[in-house]
Amino acid sequence: MSGRRQQLEDATATVAGWLRWLGHALVEPLRADPDMEMRLAIPDAQTTMTKGDVGWPKRPPATVACPECSAEIFQYRPHGTLNCPECYVQRSSEEFSALELLYLTCPVCRERMEHGRRHPQQFDVPEWATCRSCWYHWEFEHF
Repeated sequence: MSGRRQQLEDATATVAGWLRWLGHALVEPLRADPDMEMRLAIPDAQTTMTKGDVGWPKRPPATVACPECSAEIFQYRPHGTLNCPECYVQRSSEEFSALELLYLTCPVCRERMEHGRRHPQQFDVPEWATCRSCWYHWEFEHF
């Protein structure tokens, strides 16, 4: 009888070990990453991006196509002039919407961002941009 009891205890311990392992495997991906700083990106939107900004003055750096030679013009600040590195044509920041926007660059990780316009009939500039690498999010404020 003691051999049967020992087998039952061993089986119970094995099942308990497997259940502990299974519980750990299910819960571990849900644990918070201590290295990731989570904060609300935009209080009005109630999103949980890791970082974020609102407003045109905080727009991510943009790259546009030169209207003369099609070279890429990098504009770090939204109110900075647009100077073509190839043909040296110079445009004011007010002409930004007339130029072809190639991409926005994430100010956190320097990856290209997804961007778009929610109201294309009202605005000629991007109204939002999201980085899929670090989840930085920018919104154009137009209330």
